[in-house]
Amino acid sequence: MKKVWNKKEEGEFGIGTLIIFIAMIIVAAVAATVLIQTAYQLQQQAEETGNIAIQDVATGFKIIHMGGQVNLAASPPKLSTIEIKVGLIAGSPAIDMKNVLIEITDGTTDVTLNFTANTIRVLGGVVGNTTITGNGTEFTAILLRDMPPQNWNSQYVMTQGDVVKLVINATAVGLDLTPQSQVTLQIIPKHGVPTYAAFMVPATLTTKYVDLY
Repeated sequence: MKKVWNKKEEGEFGIGTLIIFIAMIIVAAVAATVLIQTAYQLQQQAEETGNIAIQDVATGFKIIHMGGQVNLAASPPKLSTIEIKVGLIAGSPAIDMKNVLIEITDGTTDVTLNFTANTIRVLGGVVGNTTITGNGTEFTAILLRDMPPQNWNSQYVMTQGDVVKLVINATAVGLDLTPQSQVTLQIIPKHGVPTYAAFMVPATLTTKYVDLY
């Protein structure tokens, strides 16, 4: 076939055309940079969201045992202290006890307690070898086993293998834990799944210590 050239169609050239071409390249580069930065930010946000979701699912306590000290001098006798032995669930990262809350109710009184490193004393009961007196807004913890890294005494952080006894001054909190009282509580870490437990105070309280859970 014979090629036909249209001499009227001519290409643009010169400094003006070069400037326009360079401007187009710059605009494309800026647009590409914005897209890359946006994609990177979305990736970072997705990773952070995923890590938080994993942390919320995998972090938490397991209750090993729950018992209580009894004030036999009261009429009728009632629980003066609730003691909860806890560890970390499998795969849980370390938990800072300073950020943990305990919510507890006897059906009449509902309280939320913060952690304190001070020794809580409870009238009419004993924790270890210590006679107690009390605080109505806090719970404390007694270290039973501290596995490496051993950081409880300085930071009050629980790690895998640690066992800690949480102590609640039921009398000072305002709970009236007479026989057959229904009690529910939640141990709530800053991140993770709250640990729920419910128990009934025994129908008869004749010993200084009773098992609850």
